Amino acid sequence: MFIEVSENLKKLSKFFPEHLFVVGGYVRNQLLGLPATDVDICSAVDAEEVARRLDGSEFEVKVKNLKFGSLAISTGEQCFEYTAFRKEEYPAGGNHAPVKVSRTDKIEEDALRRDFTINAIYYNINKDICVDFHHGLMDLNDKIIRAIGAPDKLFENDGERILRMVRFCGELGFKIDKNTFLAAAKHIKNVQDLHGSRKLLELERILQCQTKYAVKGASVKHALALLNKLEIWQYFGLKKKLKYRNVFRTDEKFLGLLIDIVDSEKPECLQAFLENFLHEQFGIAPSATKNVFVPLAGYYDAIAGMENKEYFDKYFEHWQEICPLLACKSKRLQQKYNFFYQYSINH
Repeated sequence: MFIEVSENLKKLSKFFPEHLFVVGGYVRNQLLGLPATDVDICSAVDAEEVARRLDGSEFEVKVKNLKFGSLAISTGEQCFEYTAFRKEEYPAGGNHAPVKVSRTDKIEEDALRRDFTINAIYYNINKDICVDFHHGLMDLNDKIIRAIGAPDKLFENDGERILRMVRFCGELGFKIDKNTFLAAAKHIKNVQDLHGSRKLLELERILQCQTKYAVKGASVKHALALLNKLEIWQYFGLKKKLKYRNVFRTDEKFLGLLIDIVDSEKPECLQAFLENFLHEQFGIAPSATKNVFVPLAGYYDAIAGMENKEYFDKYFEHWQEICPLLACKSKRLQQKYNFFYQYSINH
């Protein structure tokens, strides 16, 4: 089964008589006919030996993480992320950080540490064949997200994989295998153990999932519905489920989601609520929340009918951010305030 790889990658494979493999999203997307940029490669050779072999060649090697046997291998404008085959063990909790990493020379053991079958298809560059231990090719054809091995084991110590599962469904328009979904729901509490930056990154990716590949069936609505079905929001300090409205109506999806959250929670003080929520859930310092708070405050003050002059004394510099948010709520209000904004500019 032929998968397109660059000439540079073919040259690199010549340094690996043990065979060099491409794995993960690049293989998955090539098989689906989707854009694929990040190239993850792997083999049985440890990182130090790879660096020795490539010394003096056209390939530049930079160590990324020796614990994981990870290197960045580049030539010209192309860069490949290399990892040696490994096994991982996770501690109790769901923070996505393995407590033990050990080397292995068996590709089938490396495959067991990966998340979903569609992401564990290996392409052997040397032989030009796909290696598929977990029927990922079948699941690609059937458009199914399925855990590798026992679903319970996949999610019991890793909350990030639950968010990744939802994102893949939204990006690719795939369904979730029943047992995989039930296991994710069982261990959904692990999401709260993730570092705030990881949660924010995956949530932002979910909000943009519909535009990632623009494939038929891709939908942010489907992804957000899954988050409700999993009752995930309680582990963001909110109610179990959200009513989504503004998130679908604005290009600034994160701000739209925050409006939906505020409308659901109905806090007494908007600023205190946002500062606490963004800090507690995503690690954002209260001093850094102005870019979020001001557009939302302008949105709610407009809905409350703040007098024009007072409004633009306060929000003139931020109107371009507020305007599209207000349009999602009321075109009439948006036009009213925009008229005064334009009048202010002209006079």
